[in-house]
Amino acid sequence: MMEQLKALAERRGAKTRPADIDSIRALEARLGFGLSPEYKAFLSSFGVIVSGSAEVYGLGVPDNYYLNVGNAYADLSRDPGYPPNAVPVLDAGDGRYYLYDNKAHKLVLWATPNGGIVEVLDTTFESFLLKEVFQAA
Repeated sequence: MMEQLKALAERRGAKTRPADIDSIRALEARLGFGLSPEYKAFLSSFGVIVSGSAEVYGLGVPDNYYLNVGNAYADLSRDPGYPPNAVPVLDAGDGRYYLYDNKAHKLVLWATPNGGIVEVLDTTFESFLLKEVFQAA
């Protein structure tokens, strides 16, 4: 799963920190909802991805670190308009974040405060990361 992303991350020397199953289960308990198989595969294969200025939230970093998805979720989900079952993926700037909805299996662009979901993306998680992190088609 996510073989194209894995190959490109290795070629470009991206920093990753794959997460173990216990860390993923602990995240689900902390979030209070289940993660999709696709998102779990991302966490177990990559954890986080840092390449150039692109930083993808995830696991494999300390709980209080800004790239820890649980830490970012705890902060962002205080907004009353935060979508349920969604985890932060990427900071898009200007109070906008790309989120992954684990129930709908969709990426959304969400704005805070009071902006709500700006756009629902029609792309796979892997294709999104290829484009946004590595500018690959």
